[in-house]
Amino acid sequence: MGILKGLGLLEVLSDNELQDLEKFCQERKVLKGEKLFNEGDDANSLYFLKEGGVSIYKNVNGSEISIGEVLAEDILGEMAIFGGSGKRSATAIANQDTILIVIMSFSIKEISNKNPALLKRIQEVIEHRIMINKTILSKKGKKV
Repeated sequence: MGILKGLGLLEVLSDNELQDLEKFCQERKVLKGEKLFNEGDDANSLYFLKEGGVSIYKNVNGSEISIGEVLAEDILGEMAIFGGSGKRSATAIANQDTILIVIMSFSIKEISNKNPALLKRIQEVIEHRIMINKTILSKKGKKV
């Protein structure tokens, strides 16, 4: 099977659906310390982490606050694409050498139309991540 096989987020999809989805995907390798995107950048892609990890930072009152880490078999960058803002809500930096599966934003609508189970699963991840981010920031005494 192809580059998406074994990614936990996509286990709800059949082998045929994974093959269809792979037509929209590219594999990208990033080195430790490489920035994927900055808070406020235009959102043009989302990422599935195949291997490695990415640290997420949010600028709160001029300070960079670590709000978490995205590890292998998780998704990154989906909030700006599906959240409606079209802008990155945080900065993402690889904290180790990482392999990503990239899907460009112009493909998202077609993918979601062909794979409603995938869209539903991504929406669940977004809702959960927003809740976690707000909890982390509130524990650090920062207003969200």
